[in-house]
Amino acid sequence: MAEVTDAQLAANRVNAAKSTGPRTGEGRRRSSLNAIRHGLTGQTVVLPSEDMEAYLKHSKEIIDSLQPETPVERQLAQRWADQQWRLNRIASITEAMLTLDPGDGAGEDDNLDLERALTEARAFRDRSQAFVNLTTYEQRIQRMQKETLKQLQQLQAERRAQQQANQEAAMRLCAVNKAKGLPYDPKTDGFVFSSEEIERACERWERETEFAFTQSMTQRVGKKYTDELNLDCVDLDDLKLGRFTIK
Repeated sequence: MAEVTDAQLAANRVNAAKSTGPRTGEGRRRSSLNAIRHGLTGQTVVLPSEDMEAYLKHSKEIIDSLQPETPVERQLAQRWADQQWRLNRIASITEAMLTLDPGDGAGEDDNLDLERALTEARAFRDRSQAFVNLTTYEQRIQRMQKETLKQLQQLQAERRAQQQANQEAAMRLCAVNKAKGLPYDPKTDGFVFSSEEIERACERWERETEFAFTQSMTQRVGKKYTDELNLDCVDLDDLKLGRFTIK
């Protein structure tokens, strides 16, 4: 292997010095925006030409509709909103490309539908690669968006299932204390529910259980007997504790 001379080393240093990138603040700003000139592949979500207030409203509406409750859920919801913002931008860019350069004779033809069709045909002819690129970006973002929503919905389902299991456990413990004539505070067992929340859940469960019992008896022995049935003979605390079942 040939030995590198001092002259070659010096030349390499000179070339490297010439390749350090933009030196001025304006040059660095332009360089940082090169990859996001259309805002579809860079990290910047809102472009300088876009309305920040409109973006914030867009984000809030979408995040509120996705109903996140934990920090991770909120982050995924924000990501989904940002991805939708980019998809909306693609639609705007595509529409703008189709309306650019109306061509000679624009406005002279009274047939607006024909003029619109000719404009779109010229746009596809002159910017076919740009449309291909936009389609590629759109499909990529849609795949990312689909995966984001899948992750969010999975986390939400797991959280809700755990909340339901915790609530049912707290209701059972509340029923035990109630049967003994004792008050119950869910926080003493590590639950995040308040006593009022568990009481309301128990009351709702009692109403649902009473209705289900009535419906069952109606189907078995007829409405007349059910109307005469004294439901007070059924101990709902026993039902909660699993000591009574409707066969």
